Amino acid sequence: MTVKRTSKIVQKKYLQENSNLKILELGCSNENYWKEANHYADIFDYQDFFKSKNLTFTKIDIGKKLPFRDKEFDYVILSHVLEHVEDIVKFKSEIERVAKSGYIELPTKLADNLVFDFVEEKYAHKWWLEFDDSSQTLFYSRKINPIQSFLSVGSLNKLVKYYEDSLTIQLYWQENIEIKERNKYIENKKISFFDLQRKFYGYKIRSIKAKIKNLFKV
Repeated sequence: MTVKRTSKIVQKKYLQENSNLKILELGCSNENYWKEANHYADIFDYQDFFKSKNLTFTKIDIGKKLPFRDKEFDYVILSHVLEHVEDIVKFKSEIERVAKSGYIELPTKLADNLVFDFVEEKYAHKWWLEFDDSSQTLFYSRKINPIQSFLSVGSLNKLVKYYEDSLTIQLYWQENIEIKERNKYIENKKISFFDLQRKFYGYKIRSIKAKIKNLFKV
């Protein structure tokens, strides 16, 4: 087995039923971290936060080898991490080295484009990722922004409840992760947020006019 689609709910249930596993969450932050994990790691130092909860934390460095032994973990959680990594092939090799299996969650191209990115370039999203079910392959290409971003992460999260399959890619992998680069998409004229607003208000005005016209027909 390599990579297949799954859901966060299914994977959380699996981990809760197998609490004996050694589970790493990589790129955990100190908000919305997976309580099913028993080891946490991030490029930011959350040592004091996790220590206060009697949990193990390791600070890692961007672009460096992960400070863990080969196959040290049974399972690794990567939630919205891959799209940030510059050398994605090297990083996925490190993940395969330190873990036997895991969960990967990614934004779809649409979700990635709609949300404001990090101001600091080194933390910004660098890749669009797509999963091909037939070949069980994760494809990556340089991110572009054909639509002007206009949502915060918090705003997008409110939509996930209804459009999760349209906004996130959720994958389970075992043994290895098949990943390939594809040609960068060509960005033509950017669709501006103001243009979208103009079309929205134009539609609303036409709708109101139609309702008023119908009232006078009665």
